[in-house]
Amino acid sequence: MYVNRELQKIANWFRSNKMAVNTSKTKFIIFRTRGKRIDPEDCQLVFNSNEIGAVENPNLIVPIERIHEHGEETSFKLLGVKFDEYLSFDAHISSVCAKISKSLYCLNRIKNFVTPAAMKMLYFAMVHSHIVYCLNVYSCANVTTLKPLKLKQKEAIRIICNVGYRDHTGPLFKRLAILPLDELIKYAQLKFMHNFYHKKLPISFNETWISNRVRNPEIALRNADDLYVPAHHFATTKRFPLFTMPRVWNEANELKLNPSQRIFMKFVKSAMLNQINV
Repeated sequence: MYVNRELQKIANWFRSNKMAVNTSKTKFIIFRTRGKRIDPEDCQLVFNSNEIGAVENPNLIVPIERIHEHGEETSFKLLGVKFDEYLSFDAHISSVCAKISKSLYCLNRIKNFVTPAAMKMLYFAMVHSHIVYCLNVYSCANVTTLKPLKLKQKEAIRIICNVGYRDHTGPLFKRLAILPLDELIKYAQLKFMHNFYHKKLPISFNETWISNRVRNPEIALRNADDLYVPAHHFATTKRFPLFTMPRVWNEANELKLNPSQRIFMKFVKSAMLNQINV
């Protein structure tokens, strides 16, 4: 198998440089859409530390575990985000909800003893920080998966406002100037795209999206300055940042052309708060 041969080259490089790989912590994952079959025989990866071309010692060949739905591990954590083979982010959102639940217990116990301003500060420290961390990554989860997180945020808002658990949260979000999850996702996407458009991101992002003018320079288009949204073949991929971010950017107000991110994001947040139903 090609991958096994390449892994052996990597293993040889490590040995030549007197380095070692902890194979017990080395795993792999194959990202796929639901329903797409993968032959288990094609997933037999090994880390072979034998010299290429030499007689092989079986003790230097270690199988690498695959992370998948029916395996011992169904997801892996990378920089605090849990990924699964379907990129559903079920495990990550469940983990975030569990963290928020612990915070809500603490907030609920002290809500009658601290000021509203202090409760709002605690919300940002104990709840909001978990929600916004890598939001651009896991926000491509479907609506059903995101719903528990939306409910947790609403529960947090009711607690810091010290209102009933059935009270409508629209006026509370507006009063506190806090964006609900759906708006937070769009806000985070626009902030990222503003950095992209004004070339404030690492150069590795430079060619991620191009404008329609660059893509078709010989054709006069009304939307020539819009970013080109790549074609997609699955409903699942339609939610990925590669497709949602340029779409959100194209729909944004002309103020996005202002190089000052502070001014643009202040306008975006104000507009989103004004649209909240009370």
